[in-house]
Amino acid sequence: MRRVFTICAAVTALASGAAVLQLKLAVQEKAERVEALAQQIHEDQEALRVLEAEWAFLTTPRSLQEKSIRFLALMPPSAEQVVSDISRIPFRPRGVEAQEDPGVLLPAHEREEEEKPVQKDKEKKGQSL
Repeated sequence: MRRVFTICAAVTALASGAAVLQLKLAVQEKAERVEALAQQIHEDQEALRVLEAEWAFLTTPRSLQEKSIRFLALMPPSAEQVVSDISRIPFRPRGVEAQEDPGVLLPAHEREEEEKPVQKDKEKKGQSL
């Protein structure tokens, strides 16, 4: 009986040792993974700070003006282009009122499109007589 108990205790001790060793290795792998993720987060935060600084530099008014002149051929408005008197601004051409809602004004080109079908209908009536 003593021999069976000793063998069972030895097998249990070996199994427990193997389980503890496997658990230790799993915990070490998890710790390494956590450390790698923490390092990646730190690198990403540093890259984000660099990108934010670059964005702040590139969106300054001076930088945007230089780029608009260089790449878009846009120049700041001259004194002649700036309207100093509001009476020099021309009014928009007056449109026509919409049929459904008299409070709505349509642009002139839509008025012409509405008149064309009416003229075509008149021509068709003349042909049928």
